[in-house]
Amino acid sequence: MSRPTVRPWVRDSAFVVPRPSRGLSVCLVVLALLALLTGLIAAAPALASTAASPAPPLQATPAGVASPAGSGSFTPAATPEPQPSSTFPPGSGARVYAENCAGCHGAKGEGYVGPSLAPAGFASLVAPMVEQGGINMPPFAGVLGAQDVDAVSEYVAQELADPEARTAEVSPGGDLFRLYCAGCHSATGSGGAMAAGRNAPNIRQYPAAQALAAMILGRGNMPAFAGNTFDVRQQTAVALYVQVLAPDPPSPGGLGLGYLGPVTEGAVGAVALLLLILIGVWLAWRSRGATP
Repeated sequence: MSRPTVRPWVRDSAFVVPRPSRGLSVCLVVLALLALLTGLIAAAPALASTAASPAPPLQATPAGVASPAGSGSFTPAATPEPQPSSTFPPGSGARVYAENCAGCHGAKGEGYVGPSLAPAGFASLVAPMVEQGGINMPPFAGVLGAQDVDAVSEYVAQELADPEARTAEVSPGGDLFRLYCAGCHSATGSGGAMAAGRNAPNIRQYPAAQALAAMILGRGNMPAFAGNTFDVRQQTAVALYVQVLAPDPPSPGGLGLGYLGPVTEGAVGAVALLLLILIGVWLAWRSRGATP
């Protein structure tokens, strides 16, 4: 049996691409450089003439024709006429409020930097606060006259306060105060000791409306009661009760003893009872030695 003949692989000469010679490559590069140089020399005069020619002068816009948008023209606007600081009549409560109070309490009493005026339903609550100030509100006693204070107080109570606030009463305010406030401020608002060496202030020495601001904003360890615990009518009722407490709370049970609270009153009562017992014992002891 004969073995197959294996022919060695021979590269077909038809598929061999001849390589260009080094001399031909150099010639092509030189020709490309000469063509580029010739184009630059031909374009130089045109570029020089363009750079030397001055720009055409700008034509003025004809009279009566508006300049197009983005043309860069500017015509100053006419100076506006001065406007009054308020459109309300001078001396009115609205005018006084707009010029002195709206910056903090809002144009409609909605609250801004200062608290909302929704619970300020009585002019008797507003007027002392306007005169004396409180918390972050400055006093206006040296800025506004008595008529302006009365006018702005009536305006706040009648126009800006919530109508529900004007239906508040003192008696429900006393119940709410004793339930939520007396634990820190005492039943008469005199203040008292708290934990960690803190003291609740004597609220009778401040305007009653400051209690409204404290209920809305919260102060120190005091939480904000407005909207969470008290509605608008209840806030006003508590403020009316605080107004009754200042400067001297009512004392239907007798002498107030400085309104220092039941501990002081109980101590004084205990001392008085002890004196009565001693006096009774002394009288009984003397009666033993008496002859019939």
